[in-house]
Amino acid sequence: MQRFEMIQTLLGQMLGQIDDIILLADDQRHITYLNDSAVKAFGYPREALIGKQTRMLYASSDEFERQGQRRFRVDAPPEKEGRVIRYRRQDGTYFYGETLGGPIKDPTSDNIFMFGLIRDVSRRVTAEHTLHSLHAITSSRELNFNARIDELLKLGCAHFGLPIGIFSRIKGGDYVVQRACHPEDLLEPGLSFSLSDTYCDHVYKADSVQAFHHVANSEIRNHPCYANFNLQAYIGAPVIVDGERYGTFNFSSPDPVPPFTAQDIELVRLIALWAGHEVARANDINALKAAHQALEKIAITDPLTGLYNRRHAQQVLDDSIAALATAEVDHPLCVALLDFDHFKKINDNHGHDAGDLALQHLSVLAEEILLPGDTLARWGGEEFLAILPDSLLSDSATRINLLRQRMKDSVVEYAGQRLPLSLSIGMTCLEPDDSATREQLIARADEAMYAAKEEGRNCLRML
Repeated sequence: MQRFEMIQTLLGQMLGQIDDIILLADDQRHITYLNDSAVKAFGYPREALIGKQTRMLYASSDEFERQGQRRFRVDAPPEKEGRVIRYRRQDGTYFYGETLGGPIKDPTSDNIFMFGLIRDVSRRVTAEHTLHSLHAITSSRELNFNARIDELLKLGCAHFGLPIGIFSRIKGGDYVVQRACHPEDLLEPGLSFSLSDTYCDHVYKADSVQAFHHVANSEIRNHPCYANFNLQAYIGAPVIVDGERYGTFNFSSPDPVPPFTAQDIELVRLIALWAGHEVARANDINALKAAHQALEKIAITDPLTGLYNRRHAQQVLDDSIAALATAEVDHPLCVALLDFDHFKKINDNHGHDAGDLALQHLSVLAEEILLPGDTLARWGGEEFLAILPDSLLSDSATRINLLRQRMKDSVVEYAGQRLPLSLSIGMTCLEPDDSATREQLIARADEAMYAAKEEGRNCLRML
């Protein structure tokens, strides 16, 4: 027994200054020795652990039993690889320790004691868990861009132990909050600061990850951000979009934290890298949407006047007729055909450019006079179709007649000469009990328009 105690004493002297946790126990796993690192890691006074079974140090009794069956038994074979085990501190918090150990037998006696070496790998394990969460967030099909950013901010705040997380956009000297995580929700999107008043100024100057775990004791203790906001800890990375700096992804706290690890630096870099890819992807998607919308607009627009073309007018008219038939509107559907008077003479006397100018002027007047729900389309050549849904005949006629009068009164000059402009207009209405088709409705408006021409032009006739 004296030899057993002597061996423990010698081991204790050799292992007392090692940073890793060292525990010695008897064959029943009652603690007989622990070094200073173990006292610090578990948070117990040394005397509170001596003689106690190591069960109290495990996060779960099941794990204690598993390790007893696997390695901490008198006949256990030696193991060369460590196992990550979750341990519990006196204050109820947990840490992960990579654990090596097993039985050690005195070759000159039957005394056996258990030896355990534990290396705190909490940050490594937490980083691995965080990377798994990062992958889950960034690959989720259920989250849109802003929701992903918000989840990443929460993830970073939890991993780094920093309560404030910000995804910023930097424009010139302005630092603009895009998304933020704040315990008191004090950082709204759009909130702007001077870049030089933020720690992100260092990120932009260095163009790399910057981290300060205790600003008051660092080289940036005189920074305006510390003076104005008293932020003691910060870690941030630049966000790069298509090769250009876009902003930053950063986390901070009013309290100092333990020094950041290489894994922390890599993690915030990865988050910022992903954010840059997502911004670029969102920009590409928006550009594609804009291009698609532009193509759709081109497909339904007359290139000369900017008004809708015949194909779109037909669709609008079909939809308006259907709405009237299903009682979705309260008033009749009015349709008018507008035709320029003596348009061939304008082209012959002044040139086709003058004729184009006359057609374009109609679109300018229509924008001023017609209602947002009205549609004016180029039907063909110098002929235009107006669709006025859910409108009383008298109101529709007033608007269309005003358009005719304004055209007559317009002073449109080409090459120093005023162009003679007037319109002959035929109008008809479709009542809810009228079963006329699109073609029949157009034919009625066309008949009314030719009646206007026969009566001297520059007038409105209804049928």
